[in-house]
Amino acid sequence: MIPKITQERPNVAPKYWCGTCGHALPPPNGPETCPNPVPWKFCSICGEPIEYDKAEPVRWVEQNCERCGRPLIRKSPADMAPPDFIASPDYVGTSLCRNCMEEHCVQTNCLQCEIGHWPNCPYTYIKRLGLEKHADGAANNE
Repeated sequence: MIPKITQERPNVAPKYWCGTCGHALPPPNGPETCPNPVPWKFCSICGEPIEYDKAEPVRWVEQNCERCGRPLIRKSPADMAPPDFIASPDYVGTSLCRNCMEEHCVQTNCLQCEIGHWPNCPYTYIKRLGLEKHADGAANNE
C-alpha cells in the first residue's frame, strides 16, 4: 500500500494516511515521541504493508491571492535551508488570502459556497471572526 501524504502548508510536517483504509499513519521514521524511532511496516487498522518510499510528496508552487494579489506561498530565499517554499501568515489553505476569505465568508451563504463545502467547512472560524468584526464595527458606529 502506498500511503497518501497531506500537508496544510509548505512549512509544516506532512501527515501520512493509509492508501487503503484512510487511517492516520506515523511518519516514515516512526513517532517523534519515541526515543529510538523504528519505521512502521504495516497499517495498524487494515494490516496492509506500507511502502513509504513510493509515496508522492506534496508539490508546492508559488501562489498569490486570486482577488488582491497578496503573496501566499513563496519560494524560500537561496540561503535558507529547506523547505523550498514557505507560506505567509495570510495563507489559510485556499487561493484567497485571510482578508479576502473573511470577506467572502461574511458575504456568502455557506450552503451555496463552493470553497469550503458545508457542513464540513474548514473556514467556519474565519466566518465567525468576520461576523464578530462586522458586529463590533456596527456597534461602534451607533
